[in-house]
Amino acid sequence: MIENIFLFFLLPLSLLANGILIWYSRRLLTLIEDNSLELRERFRVFHTFLDETYKMDLFYGEPRLRELLELIKDFDNWVEEYESRIIKEDKNDRAEAEEENETTEN
Repeated sequence: MIENIFLFFLLPLSLLANGILIWYSRRLLTLIEDNSLELRERFRVFHTFLDETYKMDLFYGEPRLRELLELIKDFDNWVEEYESRIIKEDKNDRAEAEEENETTEN
């Protein structure tokens, strides 16, 4: 009796819930990757602008601007590392899924 309830009601409900959670997790990873790429591009543009500002004769050598540029460069490096971790993990997940599909097909 209990086995029938489990098989007919709880198992399909559990499979549906797991499917929704997997879909939601993949959706979140895609959004994070897109946001990370946009953030990286914006920082690249900002970093270029700051480098050009730093090379100007009027501002060259001012300690406050030099500190600002170093801070921005450090933050830019952190964003690059963050982006590579997110994308690398996502690519690894995709590669593992493809390998599992190939193994299953063979």
